[in-house]
Amino acid sequence: MMQLSVKEKVFAAAEQLAMSKAFDQITFAEVAQAAGVHWTAVRRHFGSKEAMRQWFKEKQADQHAFDQADTRSRVILAAEAVFAVQGYANSSLDKVAEHAGLSKGAVYWHFSSKQDLFLNVLERAYERQIRMLPAQMEHILAAADPMAELVVWLEQQFLCLEDGDERSKLFLQFLVSGQEPEIQQKLQLLHTAFLDKVGGFLQQLQQRGFLSDDIRPRALAAMLDSLLKGVLIEWLIDPDPQALRMLIETVSRTLWKGVAVK
Repeated sequence: MMQLSVKEKVFAAAEQLAMSKAFDQITFAEVAQAAGVHWTAVRRHFGSKEAMRQWFKEKQADQHAFDQADTRSRVILAAEAVFAVQGYANSSLDKVAEHAGLSKGAVYWHFSSKQDLFLNVLERAYERQIRMLPAQMEHILAAADPMAELVVWLEQQFLCLEDGDERSKLFLQFLVSGQEPEIQQKLQLLHTAFLDKVGGFLQQLQQRGFLSDDIRPRALAAMLDSLLKGVLIEWLIDPDPQALRMLIETVSRTLWKGVAVK
């Protein structure tokens, strides 16, 4: 029998707890006990208590949405699972239909192609990131050592790489697959809207005195996005965990010293 990784144990236990207990009542210790791991392993994969609480909140919201979803929402939820397991290239609308328990016609009615469906999955992921970002940033800024906490947060963004999670590679796989002009235009609009929202949040932090006045929030949002994608590409070229951690620490410290109020 194949042994589960620590991450798989943690999230399998979390999935079960999410179905039986309110999101704001679940602790690191409970997840650790259910998974049979030390509580620090749970913290490593979730980060702060606030981040774990947000994960449970999102998970329970997704489950509620699935229980009452219309066909289109069910397809998107199924596509998230299929893309995560199969990767972009090996996924198909037929596989998504099978996973959703729907006919192929029901899927094709809502989405014209795999690219079209993936854009909707990407939009949902962007929306989730936007919802979680304020709590994550507030946690970093409230820490005794914000720069060190920023390192921890960035490390958490890339834990999936060390665990072989295919989801981190989906966006790059999608980009190199080639897009029709209409899909390319939709992608540009979606990405622009995402950066605008992140830039708006960074502007709020600037107005509160956390970021230097000479920083342009929208440009900073684009730079952060580029840095994260760059780290991913570096990992794909040279998947060395130690080098990844050193890179993340260097990026974090350089970034913090460049944007924080002196």
